[in-house]
Amino acid sequence: MAYQYVPPDFLQGQSADEIHRRMLNALPGDIDKSEAQIPWDFTRPAALEKAEFVQFELNETIKLMFPHWAYGYWLDLHAETVGLTRHPANRAYGALTVRGRPGIFLPQGFQFATVSGILPSVLFETLEDVTLNGAIVPDGQVETKVEIQALEGGTIGNVPPDTIIVMVRPITGITFITNPDATSGGTPVESDDALRERILDATRRGASFTGNDSDYVRWAKEVPSVGNVMVEPEWNGPGTVRLFIVDSNGTPANPQITGEVYDHIISPNNRMERLAPIGAALTVSAPAPLSVDITADIALEAGETFQTVYDRFLANLDSYWLEAATENSMRDVQSGLAQNFVRFVFVGAALANTAGLYDYQNLMINGQVDNIPIPLGAFPVTGAVALTEVRIP
Repeated sequence: MAYQYVPPDFLQGQSADEIHRRMLNALPGDIDKSEAQIPWDFTRPAALEKAEFVQFELNETIKLMFPHWAYGYWLDLHAETVGLTRHPANRAYGALTVRGRPGIFLPQGFQFATVSGILPSVLFETLEDVTLNGAIVPDGQVETKVEIQALEGGTIGNVPPDTIIVMVRPITGITFITNPDATSGGTPVESDDALRERILDATRRGASFTGNDSDYVRWAKEVPSVGNVMVEPEWNGPGTVRLFIVDSNGTPANPQITGEVYDHIISPNNRMERLAPIGAALTVSAPAPLSVDITADIALEAGETFQTVYDRFLANLDSYWLEAATENSMRDVQSGLAQNFVRFVFVGAALANTAGLYDYQNLMINGQVDNIPIPLGAFPVTGAVALTEVRIP
């Protein structure tokens, strides 16, 4: 969320011309103060320097004093005062299917990679020692699942399925490598805006450790790459809590992230560092996908191609899904539980705001002209999108 900064009243009216005019007015009235005369020339540089100091430097100093407007290093200092630190870039996580001769040993840190082309090769490493001893496949080989993590943090590690297919140092006897699913969870260094919201949230709510909903949200967001958290209290009886985690990219969290959230809150190896109350039973999951199918007739602006506009619309949808899943803007009056929806009007807005689109009609989502309820623990994802190009007057 952006917080608008308005300079205080005492810093208004401080342009170079206004300052210079006041300086000239303060000089005796019987001297020539016109431009290019000595009094004018001698006071002008001072007016310029003061204007820069007041209009820029003083305003920047005020901004740095408050987390609402601070940035960079100075925002990090505000975070320290409430016990927070900026999240570093997170490395993407995934799994490989490796096929080869039984008994081949892959040490922890063994590297695999995508094939370089237009984009540079992305390196991954194994998270633990692995010996090929999985299910038997033809030719007497075995197929084993190997967990991997990108060497470099950031979104560069989020690669599509079937792209990690080579070994950095080939091993004889391995005949097939691929990642059947996309890798995920690679996120950049936490942005100023994201850190700012965590600081302000901690300031407003304080550091409660009672185990209420906001505590679980705050604890989960202390884990790098966690973007949003949905809490389901007493989901399996008294004392049970379930968290649904969305990563900083706005997609359901992978098993590595959900595991790190659990370990951070429960601390199974050191009860003295446990955050959750005694007796609380925690489950951490990624939200289940809720497929959203969309159909519409569209007309394009001159010079635009259908595929380009189609891809832009998909990108707009991806941006909206996180907002829809975490909005909590509508309530079930009887139960009092927050209910989120994929809003028909917002999907229409995502389409209408797609660059290159002239107009659209006959929009439907999941076969209806209505909002789509999002059950707790679900996350909307783009399903079948059928756009038909037509002529619209």
